[in-house]
Amino acid sequence: MSDAQPPKRRWLKPVVGASVAVAVTLGALYLRAPEATKVKVGMQAPDLPLLSERGGEQRLSSYRGRAVLLVFFMSDCEICQEELPQVELLNREFRTQGLVVLGVSVDADFAAYKSFLLKKNLTFGVFRDPGGTKVFESFGSYKLPEAYLIDATGRVAAVWLGSVRWRSPAVRETLTDVLPKP
Repeated sequence: MSDAQPPKRRWLKPVVGASVAVAVTLGALYLRAPEATKVKVGMQAPDLPLLSERGGEQRLSSYRGRAVLLVFFMSDCEICQEELPQVELLNREFRTQGLVVLGVSVDADFAAYKSFLLKKNLTFGVFRDPGGTKVFESFGSYKLPEAYLIDATGRVAAVWLGSVRWRSPAVRETLTDVLPKP
């Protein structure tokens, strides 16, 4: 029997650690990239059926002729909880200029959805897609929050995945670009 120890591989842990860090970073970038969603800038927005709280249905195409900011969210999403009040401020500012803000909750739990809405005091239209099935089929969405800016012709003008600085000059300029000109 030999008591010989295998040679030390001090380099192994740092190399594995660096590889994991690179993989996580690339994965995060992929999931946040607008190319990671099925619906891309320049495409016609899918005609998503929007389910009202009372059970009635309205289609996204019924807003044709107006600029729409469409935001997908879920009540237990921390980023959604932080950002929806910012979206509400944009709604209050830009609605007089012709922007329609629509939220679509993918909450499967109706009680969680209702509680969330009461806490956030949102004044824009909020619809439901319990479990997110229709949102996923139409937009390929699975990252929350997720937002699409749709121009008056129904074309997607911008896609935002994950956290967004809604009050930033770049976002405000993008919103202004799709609004009707006075």
